[in-house]
Amino acid sequence: MKKIVLLLIIAFAFSSASCTAKLGQTNLENGKRLFDQEDYDGAIRELTAAISLNNNLAEAYAYRARSYNGKNNYDQALSDANKTIQLNPKLAMGYFARGAAYFNKKDYDRAIAEYTEAIKLDPKFARAYSNRGIAYGYKDDYDRAIADFTDAIRLDSQFSYAYYSRGNVYYVKDDYDRAIADYTEAIRLDPQFSGAYKNRGKMYYDKNDYDRAIVDYTEAIRLDPDYAMGYFFRGTAYYKKENYDLAIADYTQILRLNPNDEQIYKFRGDLYADKGDYDRAIADYTQAIQLDPDFEAAYHWRGLAYADKGDYDRAIADHTQAIRLDPNDFLAYNYRAFAYMQKGNFTQARTDVNKSLQLDPNYQRAKDFDAELKQKGY
Repeated sequence: MKKIVLLLIIAFAFSSASCTAKLGQTNLENGKRLFDQEDYDGAIRELTAAISLNNNLAEAYAYRARSYNGKNNYDQALSDANKTIQLNPKLAMGYFARGAAYFNKKDYDRAIAEYTEAIKLDPKFARAYSNRGIAYGYKDDYDRAIADFTDAIRLDSQFSYAYYSRGNVYYVKDDYDRAIADYTEAIRLDPQFSGAYKNRGKMYYDKNDYDRAIVDYTEAIRLDPDYAMGYFFRGTAYYKKENYDLAIADYTQILRLNPNDEQIYKFRGDLYADKGDYDRAIADYTQAIQLDPDFEAAYHWRGLAYADKGDYDRAIADHTQAIRLDPNDFLAYNYRAFAYMQKGNFTQARTDVNKSLQLDPNYQRAKDFDAELKQKGY
């Protein structure tokens, strides 16, 4: 009888251990699924449960480390990655997770070393190549970065982020055509990849292909409606095409997102001035100055707008303020000279023209004013 009871106890113990292990495995799989969905809190909860049931689950520590990385908790990520490697020194994911933590802490040399170890253990680990490539990129080692992204693509031809990352490096190297080709492939693989549209749009913009830039920025804005830089570059592309109304609409959208952006008020003011709408231009320059009382360019251009309205006293006041902020602004001296000339104050105009030519002897407009003043005997 005692023998039967002992056998039952042993059988129960094995059964209980097996169930615990299986339960831990279930939590692990749930945690991995939630990690892939970028639900890092949920992943941490499931993976912690897995570890509490079986504290030898190295993979659970590895994925929890990656989840902590996703939440910017890099010290905890390092702790879990170290535990992963302690439990299973042959698990590439542990080194990968530790590399990510070092990368996020801006320790790129250690990150590269960890990714290299992960690749040694798993030569087909495409994401390790990609992450190491990003680390090389941050160290300005662009050739090694490109080599790693190329290896990642060789291992996983559907890896859209590797194409995108390689495109970024080509962009930095001013190889726009290759950058565009990689961004295009990233978009083909993932049509919702807003970053690829954003960067390809910038490539087209830099190549002065404003129509294609506008198309890409429009798609980027559709995917990310709060993408202020998208509105800026699309608006500037519209400006380059002399479509001022659409440019103004885009700058207005930026101001909806950031009402305190003095530069955008200045840029929109420039557009209103180009349209001859000087009152709106002045209003925008004034708003820019209210946000930044030392905004020299806003005084400069508001002065021009006042001059275009025939309000030369205010024009002189604004150019004087611009000169106070930047005593080497030869344009401000020249435009103030113009305002003085319109008021018949040729003596002061002569002083300003001389100063403008002293600062830039080749400025043709100042030479013209100089000749005109000489004809008047000044």
